[in-house]
Amino acid sequence: MFIIRNRKMARNNKRGQLTIFIILGIAILIILIILFSRTGDFKLILLGKNPAERIEECSLNYLEKGIEMISLQGGSINPENYYMYRGNKIEYICYNEESFQECIMQKPLLKQTIEEELIEFVRSNIDVCLESVKMQAERGGNSVNYKEPEISVELVPGDVLMNIELDLRISKGEESQFYKNVRTDVSSKLYDFVIAASSIANIEAKYGDSDTGPYMYKDKSLKVEKIKQDENRVYILTDRNTGEKFIFVIKSIPIPPGWIEPEKFVG
Repeated sequence: MFIIRNRKMARNNKRGQLTIFIILGIAILIILIILFSRTGDFKLILLGKNPAERIEECSLNYLEKGIEMISLQGGSINPENYYMYRGNKIEYICYNEESFQECIMQKPLLKQTIEEELIEFVRSNIDVCLESVKMQAERGGNSVNYKEPEISVELVPGDVLMNIELDLRISKGEESQFYKNVRTDVSSKLYDFVIAASSIANIEAKYGDSDTGPYMYKDKSLKVEKIKQDENRVYILTDRNTGEKFIFVIKSIPIPPGWIEPEKFVG
């Protein structure tokens, strides 16, 4: 009987200690709510992210999505002059439909064109990020102000850099938080792909064809495929280490329908 009573007492003590810990936990939570509800930052503290970090994370998702679309569609978010390849619209970056004529560069400043495409894509979606932060802050009784975001994107070796200037201010009473810029980046070979693609297109425009070998000899991590599709040449650039790709199409020196090469005639 003595042993049984001791076991019961031990279980009761453990339950009592657990109850005390639960009560203390609830008390601490209530204190935190009271302390941080004045600034409206309680949720942010629990989540471990401030408004700038939340905007950065949200805008980063759109930047990554834009890079993926551009990489698989010949440097364009919404291809207009394109070739259908395996169910995807691939933009021509060098094109000519006149028989036996070298292609004409459609995007002579490919790097700048892609940067502008990414800026417009992020700009068209950034309001979703800002509205999310605004709604959360206003639930805590804060006022939120920001200017029309000014976005810049730059392709550099190994990265795509983005800066969003928005002058975001979150205020309540005499206290305020101010975030002038939000900066983020995506690790990407897009810069290297664009340089190689521009070089290939320029050679195609001058000579009507290009050799893929020198590009792979110069950069061992780069794989360059040239796939002939009727009058079109689909180029697929792949980073051997990451599998990242950039696909574009060129139409140069097209041959008219029914053409038979003269040397094939035998007297």
